[in-house]
Amino acid sequence: MSKQRTGVLYGVGVGPGDPQLLTLKAVQVLEQVEVVFAASSPKNGYSLALNTAEKYIPDTTRIVKLPFPMTKDAQVLKQAWQENAALLREVLEQGQDAAFITIGDPLTYSTYGYLMETLVQQGCSAEVVTVPGVTAYHAAAAKLNRPLVESEESLVVVSGVGEPEEIRRLSAFSNNIVIMKAYRQFDQIVETVESLPIPCTMSAVSEIGLPGERVSQDAADLKGEKVPYLTLCIVKRQKDQEE
Repeated sequence: MSKQRTGVLYGVGVGPGDPQLLTLKAVQVLEQVEVVFAASSPKNGYSLALNTAEKYIPDTTRIVKLPFPMTKDAQVLKQAWQENAALLREVLEQGQDAAFITIGDPLTYSTYGYLMETLVQQGCSAEVVTVPGVTAYHAAAAKLNRPLVESEESLVVVSGVGEPEEIRRLSAFSNNIVIMKAYRQFDQIVETVESLPIPCTMSAVSEIGLPGERVSQDAADLKGEKVPYLTLCIVKRQKDQEE
């Protein structure tokens, strides 16, 4: 008796929120897998990734929402990864192909990386295929019509939930900085950039590709406001200040 085939896990990036920004490969995978997993809010079950990709998922495909808590508690997060990875592993070991969809790119500030690691720890030997997605900062740069990097310039991508002073340190080494998840400390981030020794421009884009999209050429215009969770900033050295 032959051993049952193990399913393939596809990590699929569905872009920043605009359904038209899914890649052809992402659509192809969603049309062929038997199960689609999507991270969702534990409070209301909402999934931005699913909302973005659902028009490309056949009615016959099974959809499973995986709740991931918004917390810094390492134990709570670890338990969620283990429980959700176990659900995914069960499907794969039944021989079904599955996709885990994630907003943006699956390997950029994504739960997908933790899930892959947890599956390996649990002894899952399924083949894993990652399908890249359009990142929010690429979509934001396109909306701003502003190059991210040119010629010999450099670019760093940082998390806005860390210490704003990290931005000051990195500004000495990079011409351009993308700050993801800038919602939590938005005013402090703006003030940090404003105090840099080398003058910079700083734009902010919120909910790119979504109905609430907002584009600000000058992030300072938003100081004092409560910006949405999906807010990023692009910081660029002023060219006339570079040697």
